[in-house]
Amino acid sequence: MKSTLFLSALLLCTFASTAQTKEPFVCVFNHMAFPVKNLQASVDFYTKVLNLKEITNRSGNPNIRWLSLGGERELHLISNVNEPVKVNKALHLAVSIDNIYELTNYLKNQNIQYSDWAGIPNTVNTRADGVKQIYFQDPDGYWIEVNTGYVGEPRVQNVKDTLWKLEEDYWVYVKNRDYNSYLTLWDENFKGYPSTNIIGGKANITDWIKDMYAKNNGRVFEYTLTRKEENVFDDIVIVLYDATTYWKNGKGEVLEETTFKLTHTWKKTPEGWKIIGGMGGKK
Repeated sequence: MKSTLFLSALLLCTFASTAQTKEPFVCVFNHMAFPVKNLQASVDFYTKVLNLKEITNRSGNPNIRWLSLGGERELHLISNVNEPVKVNKALHLAVSIDNIYELTNYLKNQNIQYSDWAGIPNTVNTRADGVKQIYFQDPDGYWIEVNTGYVGEPRVQNVKDTLWKLEEDYWVYVKNRDYNSYLTLWDENFKGYPSTNIIGGKANITDWIKDMYAKNNGRVFEYTLTRKEENVFDDIVIVLYDATTYWKNGKGEVLEETTFKLTHTWKKTPEGWKIIGGMGGKK
């Protein structure tokens, strides 16, 4: 039975050189080291399954191989340690990925078992903060967590693009007078302060569209959108943009043109992104 622990996480410490710094030194993460039985098999696993890149082993020891974890962070695989290692799920290496389902599909194709934290096979765990996680083991039994929590800017940009697509859908529904689809965008507890200066909720959210078409009977409605900014706060996103509406006659001539500045606040719910608040006014 494996009994002793040899997993190591080395912190690189840099001593401060200025009088303004209160701390005598600063530590940053440098590398994790795993003792392994078959060095080549372990290298193959991490490079093929997790797409880690092998880097120069500056130790000069042929029984050690180095892999990059991004930036200055590394994973060291060591094959010349004979002491047994006791591992459990709580002691694991965690890496982040943008699309976890691409990985789960790959793992299934490679017949590599994965599970959620509770151990339910082929299940993706969703943490309380919304981060998705899976767990599986390498050839030596070390546990690996892959999550969507720390992929940084690409993930934020994906959220922004997702919300902007929903704003574009919003105006497609308005143009087509697709009230059923339009209603799916709104949270039941929505409150808004539109250009009519009347604070309202979801119950009357389609009234402005019906009134607009009633007042412009026989005219053709067109619009353009100008994307400004999306501000992401985890499961809350504020979207800012301009919308210019045009009413045209049958010849395509513009009879009326109005530009509005708009803001919608979206919240991620179990049913997807929903608008929980908004404001609008003529520009």
